[in-house]
Amino acid sequence: MNNIHCVCTTPDMYPHYRGQWDNFKDSGRDFTFVSDNTKDESFNVGFTFNEEDLKRNMNFNTEPSKINYWNCIGNRNIAWFYAHLRMLNFYISNPNYDYYWFFDDDIRMDNWSKFFDGVDKDDSDFLAYFCFKNKGVLSQPNIHTTDSRMFSNDQWFYRFPGHGAVMPNEVTEYFGSFFPTTRFSNRALKQLLIDNENQFHAYHEGFVPTMLNYHGMKLNTIIQPDNTSLLFDVNEVNIYHKNVKITWEWL
Repeated sequence: MNNIHCVCTTPDMYPHYRGQWDNFKDSGRDFTFVSDNTKDESFNVGFTFNEEDLKRNMNFNTEPSKINYWNCIGNRNIAWFYAHLRMLNFYISNPNYDYYWFFDDDIRMDNWSKFFDGVDKDDSDFLAYFCFKNKGVLSQPNIHTTDSRMFSNDQWFYRFPGHGAVMPNEVTEYFGSFFPTTRFSNRALKQLLIDNENQFHAYHEGFVPTMLNYHGMKLNTIIQPDNTSLLFDVNEVNIYHKNVKITWEWL
């Protein structure tokens, strides 16, 4: 497969985490940083963009609602609240890959080879560290519903879609995800670009899997609710986010 592997970073975070990606750059896989230089225009690492680029290139003029749960303090910009926009912005300039991986810069793995040996066998259109769905949703039978073991339990879908969300009226099945490790098929990003052109938007971790399911695409989860994986042996592949192993109970 012709895949690209993107690490999303910012000027303030890049110095802290760039070292842990050195081994990945030597793996032979197509790799780039996707850098938000809104706070420092001189930051020029990999594929760069700023918030104005997202607004212009995506024709996106909606600010995150200040009463939405994920922006309750009111300080989130569109690059954070609608993180899929930075992915679509990259896709516009790089439209010819089969799959697009996006990692937060604070993701670390101790065995990249075994990780990709497993996940590269998966053909889903959207693959996330965790993907889950609301109770009563029948689509995507491989995706588990929220449960009481999760820290947020049913509260996740009381918060999503949330204030300010705009989605088709026909959308009734809601999905959520954990975004620091995600993979999109080419056709998934192409469809999300169309959805953006139609001015649909919502908090990214729910919007992306919900809309892709609505369009009949295949979703999958890297980690299962029991904190194992169907794609690799979690005893051989440890995934850390901010140096912590994120479990189902944390969600």
